[in-house]
Amino acid sequence: MSALDDDQGLPWYKYRWPWVLLAIPMSAVAFGMVMIYTATYYPDDLVVDNYYKEGMAINRTLAMDAQAAALGVKAILDVEPDGTITLALAGASDVVVTASLFHVTDSAKDQFVILYPDENAGLSDPVQVYTGQDPSMAKSLTSAGVWYVELRGGDKPWRLRQRVQTPIKALEILPQ
Repeated sequence: MSALDDDQGLPWYKYRWPWVLLAIPMSAVAFGMVMIYTATYYPDDLVVDNYYKEGMAINRTLAMDAQAAALGVKAILDVEPDGTITLALAGASDVVVTASLFHVTDSAKDQFVILYPDENAGLSDPVQVYTGQDPSMAKSLTSAGVWYVELRGGDKPWRLRQRVQTPIKALEILPQ
């Protein structure tokens, strides 16, 4: 009598090899379900739905960068631990300046603050000082991360933009 004759009366699920062979497709199905769940509940923020519209917006923003270079706009952004953001701006004197902070991968962390002219600043005339208060933006700039800092004028269409590795206390931004 051989070894095969001894176990021929056992049902199939008592053998090891059918389970090993079934584990491969079952793990592929389980992994696929995990991937579908991840793609559904955590979509990629970097994917753009309307490519044409984004392409047209790039032309406008490039014109804003060129305007900043033509005006000779230069900025020094200073961040205080209490949330005070101070901007020394040369080359432009707008009513307000919008400071935006964009996270490189997570748009839910994006922030912006409107900076108003500081009448009490004692700097020379070509340099205009703007201040604003935003503790969350100050915390983001003083903790570790990678961000894009963008400054936009309120009167004229100019823009300064720079990628920064935080933490920072002061940042000089020049036209590109």
